[in-house]
Amino acid sequence: MKNGLDAIYDESTKILILDSAPSVKSLELQQYYANKGNQFWKIITECLNTTDPLDYEKRLELLIQNKIGLWDIYSQFDRTGSLDSNFRQTKLNDFDALLSTTSIELVIANGNKAYQEVVKSTIFEHYTVIKCLSTSGANNGKAQERKTEWKEAIQNAFLS
Repeated sequence: MKNGLDAIYDESTKILILDSAPSVKSLELQQYYANKGNQFWKIITECLNTTDPLDYEKRLELLIQNKIGLWDIYSQFDRTGSLDSNFRQTKLNDFDALLSTTSIELVIANGNKAYQEVVKSTIFEHYTVIKCLSTSGANNGKAQERKTEWKEAIQNAFLS
């Protein structure tokens, strides 16, 4: 089984973005959304009306400054390649520490697999959960629809 990445958050985090598990490239580099085809960082910076700092640590700082946390549903997983359809075995992350030390108001599921796990789990039953189209490069054919969904989710979170 492969291990996922550590959660990115602090006590002021209000929005938690959850994906299923890191891609092969993300695991290799130990960075969220390291695959160049994934549009996560482009979409997030557009939603926040800022430029992408490109530097990974600065990207993480940008999330924290905007009260956005980042993690995956699975802490451990067995999967061939990076596709969500290829999971053979999974173990959920333990969300207790994160949820008990933050003021999460919104959970955004990055894609179908993350959303399915979020709604299946009782951990998030008292949270507002929104599913957005996956930022994966495999989903780039729906770029405009995806951008609209993410923008609405992020902007609505800031209005509440």
